[in-house]
Amino acid sequence: MAYVAMARKWRPQSFSDMVGQEHIAQTLQNAIEGGRLHHAFLFTGTRGVGKTTSARILARTLNCTGGDPLHPCGECPSCKDFAGGNPMDIFEIDAASNTGVDNIRDVIERVQYPPVIGKYKIFIIDEVHMLSTGAFNALLKTLEEPPEHVIFIFATTEVNKVPQTILSRVQRFDFKRLSVEQVRSRLRFICEQENINASDETLDVFAEKADGSMRDGLTYFDQAYAFTGSEMTADAVRSVLGIPPVELFFTLINAIEAHDLKACFKMVDDACKRGIEFTPLLDGFGKFLRNLLYTRLDAFTPDVLNVSEELYTKYKSSVPGLKNGDLLRISKMLIDLQAALRYSTNPRLLVETTFARMAWLDHLTDLRRALAAINDPTKASGSADHEALKKKVTEVSTMLDAQEEAKALRQKNENPFAAMQQGIAGGYNASNFDDRNSDAFGDSGFGDYGSGSSGYNGTVYTRYEIAAAWDSIKARIADDNDFNFSVTLNETVLETGNQQITPFPVRLTFVSDRAGSDNWGVRQMEEHPDYFEKVKQILEERLQTPVDLSIGTRAYTESELHQKRQAQMSPFELDKQNDPGLARLIDVFNAELIYSAKVKKQVIEQQPDEQMQDQED
Repeated sequence: MAYVAMARKWRPQSFSDMVGQEHIAQTLQNAIEGGRLHHAFLFTGTRGVGKTTSARILARTLNCTGGDPLHPCGECPSCKDFAGGNPMDIFEIDAASNTGVDNIRDVIERVQYPPVIGKYKIFIIDEVHMLSTGAFNALLKTLEEPPEHVIFIFATTEVNKVPQTILSRVQRFDFKRLSVEQVRSRLRFICEQENINASDETLDVFAEKADGSMRDGLTYFDQAYAFTGSEMTADAVRSVLGIPPVELFFTLINAIEAHDLKACFKMVDDACKRGIEFTPLLDGFGKFLRNLLYTRLDAFTPDVLNVSEELYTKYKSSVPGLKNGDLLRISKMLIDLQAALRYSTNPRLLVETTFARMAWLDHLTDLRRALAAINDPTKASGSADHEALKKKVTEVSTMLDAQEEAKALRQKNENPFAAMQQGIAGGYNASNFDDRNSDAFGDSGFGDYGSGSSGYNGTVYTRYEIAAAWDSIKARIADDNDFNFSVTLNETVLETGNQQITPFPVRLTFVSDRAGSDNWGVRQMEEHPDYFEKVKQILEERLQTPVDLSIGTRAYTESELHQKRQAQMSPFELDKQNDPGLARLIDVFNAELIYSAKVKKQVIEQQPDEQMQDQED
C-alpha cells in the first residue's frame, strides 16, 4: 500500500477530533441538534487550521443515516460512499481552477436535482475568493433561495476578497490559529500511535515552526520523520528543517554586548555554513529577543514561553550590560532589517552590516542615574564616570546657552522689551527654558524625571542649570495661586556655589535699588519661616539633591537698572530715546502723544495695464 502523508492520515474524522476549533464544532453541533441548520456557511481563517476538513466533517455528518446525528457511523451507505473518495451527494470544487461563470452554471444545474443517497446535496467550494465577479453574481440568486435539500459550504483564506453580497447570505465562522500547546499535544498523540520517540523540546520545534497551522506542523513532522526515523532529537529536527539553534543567538547577543564586530561576522558565517537561510535566522533572533525581554520582566513562566527551566535561567542571567532599552532598540533595527531584506540584492552584506551596527552603537544610559551622578558627586559610581558625565552635560549646556543667547538677540532686535523679558539676572523665562530642554533632549530630556524617591514628578534640572531656570520656577510658583509667597520671590535671583559640594550651596539673593537697605522680601521671609522651607523643598525637588540654602541682598547693577528703566518706559518714550530725529521734532513743535496704533503692512498688487503704464511713464 502506498505511503499516506501524516497530514492526510491523521486528518480529523468527526467534530470531537477537531483541535483548536472547539467553538465552531460546538456551534455546529448545537445547530444540528436543534434543527436550526443554515443553508450556507463560510469558513475563514489562515492556512492549515481545519477549514476544509471541518466542511467535510459537516457534510459527512449531515448525510449520515446512523443513530448518532453528531458522529458519522462509517457503516451507512452515505458514509461508505464518502469513504470511497467520490461521493454522489457531496461535491468539492476548487475555485482556484474553476473561476468562471460556466463553472458556477454547472453548480446551479446540479442544484435542481435531489440527493441520491443522503439527505442533502452539499457543495463545498474551497478558496471561494478566487471566483470571478461574474461567477459571484451568477451564484447570488441560488445562494439566497436554494432548494431545501441543498447546503453550500465556502472556505477561504482571504475573506476580504469575498463580496459583501455573498457575506450577507452566509453564516460566517472564523477559525483561530492554533497555539503551540495545541499543536504539541496533537503531535504527542500521533507519536504515541506511531511509536515514535520524541521529547517535548523536539515537538516544540515543530509547533513553533508551524506558526499556528496544524497542517504545516504535520508536514514538518513528516519531513523530519523521514530523516530521523522513530528516534527524533531536537538537534536533528533543527538540522533537517534549517532552524538555527538558540546557542547561535546567545553568541550574537554576547558579541553585541561586548561591541565585538568580528564575532558578529563569524556568527553569520557559521549560520551560512549550517545551511540556515537569512529569513529563519532573523525570525529566530526576533523570538530570542522576545524571550530575553520577557524573562527579564518575569512576564511569563517557562511553560508559557515553551522553554526549559535551565534555558529560562540562562535568559535571565545573560548580557547584563544590555538594558531593556538596548533590547528594544535592537528589536527595532531587526524589524527594519527584515523589511529591507526582501528588496536587497546582497542580503548577506545587509545582515552582516546591521548586526555590526548593533554591536557598534553605545549602550543607552539611564538619564535618572546620570542626573543623580551630576547633582550628587558622592553617589557617582566612579570619579572617571562622574567627570565624563559632567563634561558631557557641560558641553550640552554650553551649546544650549549659545542657542538661547542667539534667540534672545533676535527677540531684542524685534522687540525693545525682549531684554527685560529675559529676567533681571539675565536668566531664561519659563517658555524659553522649557523649549530649550525639549529641543535638546526630546521628551525625556532633563525635563520629566519621573517619580523619584521623594515622589516628585516634574521638571528636574542639573546644578549647572538651576540658576538660569530660576525665573521659570518662579513663574510656575505664581501659577499655583500662592500670591503672597510668589510676590515675595519676585525680585530675587539665584546664585550657586561650588558645584562639587553636597549639600549643594545655593544663595537666594533679593535685589533692590540700594544694597543693605531694608528689603521687603527679606522681611517677608523672616516673618514667614515656612517660606524658607518651601524654597528649599522646591530646589531640592528640582535638583534631586540636598541643598544648603542661604539668603542675601544686593543692589541692581548698571545693566540691570538700564533694563528695568527700559521695561518701565512706554513705546513712545522708547522711540523718543532711540531716535534722535524724533526727539528733536518733539522738542521743536512741543508735540504730545494723543494715541498710537499699529500699522499693518499692505502690498498693493497692480494690474498688468497699470504696470505697463508705469513702465511707459
